[in-house]
Amino acid sequence: MSKGVIGDPFTFTVLFLDGSYQPTIVTNPTIKVFYFTDAGQRVHLVAAGTVLPASAPVETGRYSYTYTIPATLDAHQEIYGIMRGQDPLTFDDYVVEQSVDLFPAEIPGGMRANFVKDGVC
Repeated sequence: MSKGVIGDPFTFTVLFLDGSYQPTIVTNPTIKVFYFTDAGQRVHLVAAGTVLPASAPVETGRYSYTYTIPATLDAHQEIYGIMRGQDPLTFDDYVVEQSVDLFPAEIPGGMRANFVKDGVC
């Protein structure tokens, strides 16, 4: 499970591995993003079949998609990303789900975590 801030961008990432656990480039990588209402209705935020681009910088088998979490969602909700790809040699379908817990943009007390790369401030 991941954590996302309402109103901020969130990056869904996946590393596809082949049957030998080696990173592999898949064909037709796609993503869909959705959440469930209190009544249990699924609401799509990113349509099924949306292209899942290779990560930047490019790394074999790694794909990422950045999506801004709508400000209309609440902290009690979760969003889900379903990422798919197909092994070009075996035609096996790979499916990965990433769930995201939502948090308000302003945390009481003014604390907020930000993650940066080493040496970058």
